Amino acid sequence: MKVHLFWLLLVISVLGQAGFAQSASDSLYTPRKEKSQKKKSKNSPWVFAGNVSFQIKPLLINASPLLGYKFTDNLVAGLGPTYIYNKEGLVSPVVSSKPGPMHVYGGRVFVARRLYKPLFLQAETEALNYPYFDDREEKRRDWLVNPLAGLSLNMNTEGKSFFQITVLYNFNYNNNDFNKQLYNSPWIFRLGAGLGGGKK
Repeated sequence: MKVHLFWLLLVISVLGQAGFAQSASDSLYTPRKEKSQKKKSKNSPWVFAGNVSFQIKPLLINASPLLGYKFTDNLVAGLGPTYIYNKEGLVSPVVSSKPGPMHVYGGRVFVARRLYKPLFLQAETEALNYPYFDDREEKRRDWLVNPLAGLSLNMNTEGKSFFQITVLYNFNYNNNDFNKQLYNSPWIFRLGAGLGGGKK
């Protein structure tokens, strides 16, 4: 009998201590662990984007990835390589046969300043290495520099991504025969998308 009573008291004692420990851990006297605050991730000022412009006649595709830096919420500048494909190829008065598609490469630097909300004023300098025929009917390459300026509309999508529509005017269009051969207008229309450049 005493043995059974001993074991009964022991079980009650253990259960009581467990219950007390549980109630004590839930009581106001037990210091609660503070929830760890998530560190606010800093927005990177770097912007990765890409633009594509095209025209139908002659078929021309202009592709240019860009790397930009957001100095302030209203000022972005950057640079990137450029590749242009022109299906018509070169036109030369001394060469009657078409040499095939024309490949132009180069790069550009740009700066964009916010005018109002998604609307930016954009200026660029475009340097292009293009093929041509000299007086001896030999194919050569040369450099052309075009100053461009216009407007860019940046529309935010999900997260830090954005969609971009750009309209630029080529101020060197009428001063160079290659420009008239490459583009059918001094106006350049681009569609693009990008990622990054959160608020500083």
